[in-house]
Amino acid sequence: EPKKRKGEETRHMEREDYGKVPAYLANVKAEIQKEKELVEMYVAEQNGNPSEEDDDVEMMDEGERRELINSLKQKWDTVNASYHKMAHKAVFDTPSEVKRKVAHEDELKQLENDIEMLSRDGPIFIKQ
Repeated sequence: EPKKRKGEETRHMEREDYGKVPAYLANVKAEIQKEKELVEMYVAEQNGNPSEEDDDVEMMDEGERRELINSLKQKWDTVNASYHKMAHKAVFDTPSEVKRKVAHEDELKQLENDIEMLSRDGPIFIKQ
């Protein structure tokens, strides 16, 4: 025979909050929903589809796209020429030279990524 507890037994089914969802779970659920919406918005932007809520989004026309690609290519040529003027050095003596070289490399990489993104097929949407 099991031991009986001294004092009153609590009856969980008779508690006032029995069967109700705890308040902290509502907060967790709201946070999860916000994160889900952010992920969906990010995926939509990556796929080139603007979300329905964005009223201030317009599509870039083909002439503007070509003009932007050409100006990015000119910028790449300028940065690349500047980079090649200093890239012939085998050893960089000062931290500023190293920093400048890394900055040129980063800028060239970013320009290449931007040109590649704009050169893809499909529409490009611009937020106003």
